[in-house]
Amino acid sequence: MGLMPELLPGFAPTGLPGMTVAEMLAADLDVLWVVGANPLKNAALAGKKGFTVAQEMFLTETARTADVVLPAASAYEKNGTVTNVCGEVQRLRRAAQTMGAKPDLEIIGLIAKEMGAAREMGPWLADTVLAEIRKNVRGYDVPLATIDTGGAAQTMPVNGRIPVEARPDLIRSAHDDLFTSGTLGRYSKMLNSVLERRHGRG
Repeated sequence: MGLMPELLPGFAPTGLPGMTVAEMLAADLDVLWVVGANPLKNAALAGKKGFTVAQEMFLTETARTADVVLPAASAYEKNGTVTNVCGEVQRLRRAAQTMGAKPDLEIIGLIAKEMGAAREMGPWLADTVLAEIRKNVRGYDVPLATIDTGGAAQTMPVNGRIPVEARPDLIRSAHDDLFTSGTLGRYSKMLNSVLERRHGRG
């Protein structure tokens, strides 16, 4: 999807060097926009520089230090698709209409509009984005009927899976978001109110 520092969607090279999280936090950046991650959870990386924007569901350590927090919707509050860690594409359907929080796609689209770049980056519709992914990312030519009926469709990378050993700095999870770090539950008021939690056994 173009999330690796030096690659565009479909693993197309940009020809430009990228930066790791540690390098970004150490650099003298004017703006740092953090989406769905919590790099300041690690005390060794703590310390904010420049103007920081956090796009997040909860007030994580990074969001607490940010200059601006953009409230992001959860998977149950938006439509679209998601690819799990096994490479399966599944359909998301909004189950609840909420006030304030917006899907990541809508947030990025609104920022692009304010920057005068909406035409180059839009339209900001989940199905349009999926069509763009299917067109540009090899292995995403999955059967839409499968995911539209609630199933999961397996992506098929043309060159096979990239071995972790080949790019350990980029392929492995940073374990700093709420779903990979095991810390999602600590933001639940209900879980934190149970007796076991109050007595240190939760």
